[in-house]
Amino acid sequence: MLYQISNGAVELGAELILKKVNFEIRDREKIAVVGRNGSGKTTLLKLISGEVDLLKRDSDEDIFIAKAGNPEIGYLKQMAFDDNTITVDQEIRKVFSKIHAMQARMDMLLAKMNDESLNANADEETHAREIKEYTALQEEFEDIGGYYYEKEYETMLRQFGFTPEDKHRPLNEFSGGQQTKLAFIKLLLSKPDILLLDEPTNHLDISTIEWLEDYLRNYKKAVVIVSHDRMFLDKVVDVVYEIEYGVLKRYPGNYTKFMETKRANYE
Repeated sequence: MLYQISNGAVELGAELILKKVNFEIRDREKIAVVGRNGSGKTTLLKLISGEVDLLKRDSDEDIFIAKAGNPEIGYLKQMAFDDNTITVDQEIRKVFSKIHAMQARMDMLLAKMNDESLNANADEETHAREIKEYTALQEEFEDIGGYYYEKEYETMLRQFGFTPEDKHRPLNEFSGGQQTKLAFIKLLLSKPDILLLDEPTNHLDISTIEWLEDYLRNYKKAVVIVSHDRMFLDKVVDVVYEIEYGVLKRYPGNYTKFMETKRANYE
């Protein structure tokens, strides 16, 4: 279990938006959250991201949020730019700091191991420890896309309608809609453990939506999506949560499977 909310409730102002939230994210699930307008879908994303808190209640129910470890949670609305005067490239490359640090450490270890291999007096225990660390780093580096992040960066810019020259323009030269797309690119490249997307296909053309479908299907971590685009959900998700009258219910399968199951239950 990566993330869990048990018997939660959220109140905004004096209004109870969500009253019985039982919600789970398991491993690399791709989850859709559906419901009528105003049902609390975006509120649920804000709860997961930590933007809103659970309502404190006097109750004998077990009310909690549990996480496996400390998963990184990425939400587009949190991806505001601190400095609009820097270039696109300077802003987006901030997400590669971990990759660059790992690369530097791997290069240092490799140089040290090569030097020790030529030194007959090298400490075998130290050498073995360095090999173990290098191997572990290499596996993690590959897992987070360290060998192809530059290509992925270029592909995303192109897919979202930007040119190579746009990388060198300051952020304040782009429209609000373009800045939202750039924030979306930065979010995807940061590869959080739980990726929260609220209407991600809005203002995207067909080819970009098709690319995004394929990207999210193959994303190696968890995704939670709020969207009215049923075709998009059908192609991406494997679990659906419906919010109805403030209560969540879990359905395995994509959107079509959810509708079939709900219809059969009703009948």
